[in-house]
Amino acid sequence: MPIPQVIPIPTKKPTDPWVVGKRAGWKVIDASTLTADRTVTFDVAIIGTGAGGGLTAEMLAASGLKVVLIEEGPLKSSSDFNMKESEAYPAMYQENLARRTIDGGVGILQGRTVGGGTTVNWATSFRTAPQVLEHWQRVYGLTDYTKAKMDPWFAAVEKRLGIKPWTGQINANNSILSTGLSRLGLSWGIISPNVRGCAALGYCGLGCPINAKQSMLVTSLPVAMALGATMYTRLRAQNYTFNTAKTAITGIVCDALDPSGLKPSGRKVTIKARHYVQATSAINGPALLMRSGAPDPHGTLGKRTFLHPSASVGGFYNNDIAAHSGLPQSIYSDHYLDNVPLTGTPGYKLEVAPLHPVLVAGGPTYFGEQHASLMKNFNKYGVTISFVRDGFMSDSVGGTVVLRADGSPGLDYPLSTSVLESIRQSIKSQGAVHFAAGAQRVFIGHIDAATAGYTDNASFQAAADALPMVSGRVRLNSAHQMGGCGMSADPTKGVVNPNGRHHQITNLSVHDASVFPTSLGLNPQETIWGITARNTAKLALDIYGIRNCAMTSPAD
Repeated sequence: MPIPQVIPIPTKKPTDPWVVGKRAGWKVIDASTLTADRTVTFDVAIIGTGAGGGLTAEMLAASGLKVVLIEEGPLKSSSDFNMKESEAYPAMYQENLARRTIDGGVGILQGRTVGGGTTVNWATSFRTAPQVLEHWQRVYGLTDYTKAKMDPWFAAVEKRLGIKPWTGQINANNSILSTGLSRLGLSWGIISPNVRGCAALGYCGLGCPINAKQSMLVTSLPVAMALGATMYTRLRAQNYTFNTAKTAITGIVCDALDPSGLKPSGRKVTIKARHYVQATSAINGPALLMRSGAPDPHGTLGKRTFLHPSASVGGFYNNDIAAHSGLPQSIYSDHYLDNVPLTGTPGYKLEVAPLHPVLVAGGPTYFGEQHASLMKNFNKYGVTISFVRDGFMSDSVGGTVVLRADGSPGLDYPLSTSVLESIRQSIKSQGAVHFAAGAQRVFIGHIDAATAGYTDNASFQAAADALPMVSGRVRLNSAHQMGGCGMSADPTKGVVNPNGRHHQITNLSVHDASVFPTSLGLNPQETIWGITARNTAKLALDIYGIRNCAMTSPAD
């Protein structure tokens, strides 16, 4: 039986800014085409084009600086987005969507394309929770990160990127969450996506074909390019070079990749700049500093890297759910975050995950007729997810970035007792939600769970209590990578200071999720944007004396 084909056809095709821009002379260089080594010089070199790199590029280019962007992934834009999983995952995700923690316990979904995670995520945006900011102030000395001082930055990026509560249709998959929670008497809310003109096609994770998602691909990066920025794609930042004292970067040496985007072509690009902004996110960012032999006097580099370990629970319903269609995420619940102590057993957030054939087919350990039945009834399944707010307990310290023998990054991420207990409780909570919403059978993402699922909540809860919660048995994924270059006023507790400037390297800033001292307990992109906007404005003023460092005013 063929796999169901559920690829919608967009009713409108937008103008692709990258097609138009390149015709107009945008300086986009595919490093796989280089035939000789080169050395180039700019005011600012930005490594990475995701949430942090994109917004930094827009603001610094707008202030008149000569900016270069370095991106390991390819340039894929709306002209390329055909909503086919078979093409999108290998082209636009780290390690072909196969990145995992070293013990294999957690799958890691991480973008590797122009626009980074903002190009391939599900558009969900939240401001940083006030209690998390208060913890950062108290423990890490981030005294300016108060709600009052951060709210204007969040408001600015919300206006720039179209972030506001979803007013469109709630799809059936998200309705499972709101219906189940309501019947249980628990709270839920409406998510704010970063979209304009969204047609709710449901394929955000494969790149938006109508440019409705206000990712860096269609917002900040085009502005920066139109203002004269240069971008290298398929160019891997290999290592920094330093002055003798290792107090300043003198250049960054990059490997041009071959047309496949996987192997070095043999060509080198050396970029020299007055200042460097690292925006390669957690895992890759700390690894770049490690390969370079960057100073790390207090052993903080690569430590406290967080994932929000996410467990899923599936429900089979009599009616069609069609979880591949509609805005992927529009409902959330913080009931299990708001009603537990921040520093107690970790709380967890509840959301849902969209279903697409390849993701579903590769999930459960089903074979033969059972797998065929799963795919035949593909549209009748709904899936909720939970993710754990790790990083606030003494045993919840996240993972450590390490270098493999070839210099590529790995993440050692042992699951602590408190995190595993939270994962178990989150599975039980999700099971109750599905049964309350009317599921006929509910399935636990665990190798030892009954493959036929459970037909009542009591047997589900008993099974969840009995299952061994150990890495590799319970199925976990994460689309949120944070920490590893933590931010702290105290150099013994972090890699960068409260303004994102490296404690030991005078001309290096870090503008991405790696600066988070803890996880967030929510989707991280708006926090990256808010902190980046703040720290980019300070960087421009401190280093260049520039006050006109601002985001573009949106059309609406």
